[in-house]
Amino acid sequence: MSDVHDEKNDVPQTWRRRRFLGTFGTLIGAFALSVQNSYAVFFSSTKPVAGIPQSWVDQKGKDVLRYANFIKGLKLKNISPYMVLHPHFKTRGRTQNSLPPRYMWRRIAPTLKVIDQLSSSMRKPVSELLSVYRSPAYNRAVRGRSRSQHLENRAVDVRFKGASPWTVSRYVRKMRSQGAFRGGVGRYSSFTHVDTRGNNADW
Repeated sequence: MSDVHDEKNDVPQTWRRRRFLGTFGTLIGAFALSVQNSYAVFFSSTKPVAGIPQSWVDQKGKDVLRYANFIKGLKLKNISPYMVLHPHFKTRGRTQNSLPPRYMWRRIAPTLKVIDQLSSSMRKPVSELLSVYRSPAYNRAVRGRSRSQHLENRAVDVRFKGASPWTVSRYVRKMRSQGAFRGGVGRYSSFTHVDTRGNNADW
């Protein structure tokens, strides 16, 4: 019989499990950190973005470029950063809209992706994003609903070239029924409202 002591077999099983979980947790943590860092790059980059006027930056600061770079990072095929940011410079009376707070920036991504996919599916270019985020003051000025999804940076009012609001709403509701998103679809006389609130609503 061998007198060699097998230390490996003496290691408690619970200790091995803890070591495995510790290693696994470290890997998950590193992945999460890399994702956060990628968002941090989008949120911190102040590189010039094609189509964004310097006058906007002069008016509202470097966050204009940070937000534009974030939108650019979404790699949308049919929507430009200019289209997204333009409504944030609209004025109603003496009240001017503003950029959304940074903690809301990511919220608009799912809605923009729905509209981007919608444009490709209909084969109709986006004409204009009339309204995206609205500040509370601007929302009151345009008589928006007090619980509007525009206040949460989850909604877009959109027009497409060569497609009526009736056609657009039919397409987007079909996308929703196929599981592309959960949210609201509103049909108006000259535009279509789309949001990704998490539950379905129609008007």
